[in-house]
Amino acid sequence: MGYMFYIWIGIMVVAVVFEIITTDLTSFWFAIGAIAALVANVFLKDNLIAVQIAIFAVVSILSIVLLKPLIKKKFDKPALPTNSDALIGQSVYVVEKVTPNNPGAVKIEGVVWTAVSQQDEFEVGDLVVVSKIDGNKLIIDKGEEK
Repeated sequence: MGYMFYIWIGIMVVAVVFEIITTDLTSFWFAIGAIAALVANVFLKDNLIAVQIAIFAVVSILSIVLLKPLIKKKFDKPALPTNSDALIGQSVYVVEKVTPNNPGAVKIEGVVWTAVSQQDEFEVGDLVVVSKIDGNKLIIDKGEEK
């Protein structure tokens, strides 16, 4: 084992630490390449540096091309709407008359929200759909009975 053994360990450690810091799946592939080069360093008789570098490059590139899409697909889950974003698309009932010029109110899960309509007028008891959120006001549109 020559100095290249320690260089490959260093590259592997730096790549893993950088990956832990960033969590973007950017440097993990170089750690895999460094492991392959480290294995080549241990088992090759002549310790050919050029061969180790070639193995590092090829394994790193293959890891990026072949493994990255699979791992990203496995771990990239669609973001679940939370807090107020989860209200968008919900059907709710009007509890205070809403007109395009005057805000009213809707009740969602026991909480009364200020509601604004951009075009339509809604009476108490009308079913509406939350289309978007503007600050602390819900923008509502016509809803359908489900």
